[in-house]
Amino acid sequence: MNARELIDKHARAFAAGDWDAVKEHWHPDAELVSPSGRWPAKEMRAIMADLERDYADVLIEVTDAFASPSGERIAVEWTYSATRRSDGSRSTSPDAIIVDLRDGLIITWREYFDLSTSVEYEQTPPAADKRLAGG
Repeated sequence: MNARELIDKHARAFAAGDWDAVKEHWHPDAELVSPSGRWPAKEMRAIMADLERDYADVLIEVTDAFASPSGERIAVEWTYSATRRSDGSRSTSPDAIIVDLRDGLIITWREYFDLSTSVEYEQTPPAADKRLAGG
């Protein structure tokens, strides 16, 4: 599978809230890093459940994806859109992502976007803090 196919498949699964399809390409020791926090792969199912509970109409449009010459790193640009269920507010955020692979699986997924322009801004950090504190 080439870089674009991997990212397209991941985007569709993530937007659908299908963790089983997402985790198919994640190493068990993987970590997600984003402006709203850091999470090991073992917590991703709970994070996706929170996203599904709090947001609707998630759309991800992959605009570019390419791999390093070694094939061990992928650079991604996509646009993430979501509607906050609590008030219907919607935002679209451009997102740059660097993915590191180990043995063909995602070992790190680092996202770079402006959280302050996202409908997730008010909800994600408190939810993440609660999750990380064991609450």
